[in-house]
Amino acid sequence: FFNEEYYYWGGFAQTKKFDTDAANGIYENQYAVYNASASHGSNSLVYYYDDYNEPCDIVIKGDHVLTSVRLNLTTYTYASITNEDINTYARVFGDGDYLKVVFTSLKDGKEVGKVECYVVDYRDGKQLMATHWDVFDLTPLGKDYERVRVKIETSDVGEYGANTPLYIAIDEMSFM
Repeated sequence: FFNEEYYYWGGFAQTKKFDTDAANGIYENQYAVYNASASHGSNSLVYYYDDYNEPCDIVIKGDHVLTSVRLNLTTYTYASITNEDINTYARVFGDGDYLKVVFTSLKDGKEVGKVECYVVDYRDGKQLMATHWDVFDLTPLGKDYERVRVKIETSDVGEYGANTPLYIAIDEMSFM
């Protein structure tokens, strides 16, 4: 979707941009994937979600079942997590912080399965950050569903919702 009044978008956008310079992690560079390689990310999706709009669903046609996905940070999100956002909305992540993508499979409007993919996980002494197209298993979504809802959640939440820019790069969504 695109909101003309406030000039912002949400959902999925195709991108071929990548930028590993965190200094370029500004809103104007919101479509750049933080790390791309010759084998991944040269033609990926950027997904943006916020609490003010409905999440986007991936509609499944036929008997296909999602099995895995590669996820990566965008340059804008990476810079916000590691260097403080240039707009000063987000804070640098520390112990206990996380950013996760939640995939929920639905059939007839009811939840069938759920997978939480931690792309940044600083909980319980961990220091994990998906910056190299990490693969996540989606088989727990089940085998009989019509759509998969995609949401992004963060531990950096303020009075008006998430402070961390909720952008994620998606590539190689596999199915059988």
